[in-house]
Amino acid sequence: MLPPKLSQHQHAELVAIRRLKAAGYAVEGWDFNTSLYVVGRIEAPNTNHEKSQFWSFPTWQAAASALLG
Repeated sequence: MLPPKLSQHQHAELVAIRRLKAAGYAVEGWDFNTSLYVVGRIEAPNTNHEKSQFWSFPTWQAAASALLG
């Protein structure tokens, strides 16, 4: 990628991360085994009814698009 295009891509990724965090998702990071980014959500933490879900996506933008619409 050329520097201006890379800068635009990085900005879009950071915006997607902020949107996910604002919606209550945990941005877990990059899984080097699958080369995918991992997003999680924990409902009712620290209770007996705690439920967690995790998803993998090729980019943070794809994660925000799929989970937030």
